[in-house]
This record gives sequence, structure tokens and C-alpha cells, in this order.
Amino acid sequence: MKKILKQFCESLFFQAPSLSVVTLKQHFENKTILITGASYGIGEACATLLAPIQCQLVLIARSTDKLTALQKQLTQQGQCQIEIISADLYQPTAAEDIFQHLKAKNIQVDILIHNAGKSIQRSVWESLDRPQDIDRTIHINYINPAQLTRLLLPDLKMAQGKVVIVSTINAKLFAPPLWSNYQASKTAMQQWILSIQPELAAYGVSASLIYLPLVRTRMIEPTKQYNQMPAMQVQHAAQAVLSGAIHHQRQWQPWWLPFASVLSKVFATPIYYFYLHWLKRKQN
Repeated sequence: MKKILKQFCESLFFQAPSLSVVTLKQHFENKTILITGASYGIGEACATLLAPIQCQLVLIARSTDKLTALQKQLTQQGQCQIEIISADLYQPTAAEDIFQHLKAKNIQVDILIHNAGKSIQRSVWESLDRPQDIDRTIHINYINPAQLTRLLLPDLKMAQGKVVIVSTINAKLFAPPLWSNYQASKTAMQQWILSIQPELAAYGVSASLIYLPLVRTRMIEPTKQYNQMPAMQVQHAAQAVLSGAIHHQRQWQPWWLPFASVLSKVFATPIYYFYLHWLKRKQN
């Protein structure tokens, strides 16, 4: 019964637009698409969907071995050309390093997909001796994506290109305790994009925020309570991301998120005291 209920919830609340190969070919053929966080999860799924298309993929992740294996696999089964760049977005110079690699290879990006992300569930009291918790999330989720976008804007302007940011529904809901660093970094990127969207659009560059719910990826595995919860399948998440690029959407979100966002504001005070009571009980 639990499995049936879980499948029902996923079909009702965790679906995304379906994309055919014809649609993908129409919008991505002969384009250069850069995807961060490409070695696993949503990034890998996006690359797999685009592999049958005659395009150039620039795949970025920390793991050189996984990128090399993915490059070989996708090249064999598809028509795309693949350039891989090993980069750790936690490093302050990562965006500049990626940009210099692209310039050295004379690669001009048409579509920039910011998928790499860092999630940390930890109380602020457990982070007193862990300044890296703030540094990691802010560099991976905001600073380096923003810097890489800045560096690539001349190319994107020339190509009338697109920027797609994988965000989270939490950015539109009550900020939950234990997720402060993740929440802050994702909200920072959201606000930066919302602010520059009209500036980019004035020059023909679109920017899309993709507000994803819980997705069944490696990122959620450390949070054990997520194992039994309904979640979006990674292929559906990838379809939502690519759909945002195709339709020049300023945002994509699950159909129910606007209602949840309103309820989150209306019931902000009860939610606060619910969390407060829950945290006090955890101390005992």
C-alpha cells in the first residue's frame, strides 16, 4: 500500500513536461550547451537526453574519471561532441579556470545550465567549528555560478543565448531549520537571477529558474528520512530543466508550488512554532 501511495503521489505532484527527440533536435541542434554538475544526477540525465542530438556538450564536474567514462558512453551512443572540464566549484578560481579553458579551446557557449549544487543539513550549533559549511554552499550554489555567468555573458549576448538555473522549491517556502547554508546560497542565486533577468532580456538573453522539488539523486541520500518519501525521478527533473531552456520560461515550477507558497506565508507563525517545539523535543 505504501508503495502504491508513493507512486500515486509521484505521478500527481512530481511530473515534468515530456520532451521528444524531435523537440530536442529543433531547439538544441548545432548549439553548445555547458552543464555543471554533469557527472551524476540531473546533469548526467540532461547530457543523456541531448546525446542523440548533433550538438556540442561541455560537461563540468569534479570527477575526471566519471566525466571521461560519461564522455565515452555518450559519444558512442549519440551524435554529440563532448568536451569535459574537471573543476571543483568550491574553489574560488573555478569560474575563471573554466572560462580560460573555454577560451583556449575557442568554445562559445549558447546555453549555460547551472546544475551543480551543494546541500548540507546541519544545525548552526553543529557548525560553530565548521566555517567550510558556509564557504562550500555559497561558492558552489551562488558565487561561482554567478561569476561564470558574468564571464560568459558576451558570448551569450552574441548568441542570443540562455541561462538555466536549477533551483529548489524551498526558495519559495518557509526557510526550514537545519538547512540555513543551503537555503541562503540558493536564495542568493535566485535573487541575483531575478534581478538581472530584465537586463539580460533587453539584449536577447533569457534566464530561467527551475524550481525543483525533492529529486531522487545522490544528494538526498545522506538524509535518511527522504528514502521513503515521494520524489521526482531524475529523468523528469532533466526534462524540466531543458524545457525551461526551450520555452524561454522565466521560471518553471510544479503546478502546486504557488499554492504552497501562499500557505507558507499565511501560516508562517504556526510553522515557526511547530519547528521550535520540534527542536526543543529533540534536545530532550
